Amino acid sequence: MKRAFPIIPIILLALLAQGCSKDEEKQVDTRTHSLRPADNTTGEALFNERCRECHKVNEKGGVLGPDLSKIGSKRSPAYLEQVIREPSKLFPGSAMPPYDNLSVQQVNSLVDYLTALK
Repeated sequence: MKRAFPIIPIILLALLAQGCSKDEEKQVDTRTHSLRPADNTTGEALFNERCRECHKVNEKGGVLGPDLSKIGSKRSPAYLEQVIREPSKLFPGSAMPPYDNLSVQQVNSLVDYLTALK
């Protein structure tokens, strides 16, 4: 018996279409947040690696989190450190993961970078 449409190509097309759904584009890959970069990484490099997917600075970055372009003129370094380490304490239910795996030097570098954004 000869089929008009081969079944295997149809299944492959369905699987490919499913992998390209728009819902998947909106999901944040939190696996990158468990990586620990070198301690000598600059605050801007840490931001680009860890934060830019969700936060925007100077018209570049994501839109899930607030725009941080002028955060240094609005928030203290202590506040920024707490948001980085324990975001759910300040914002219960926040989608932002805690960055408790960053070293003190890394957090200080990130806070210095954010504080300079004015």
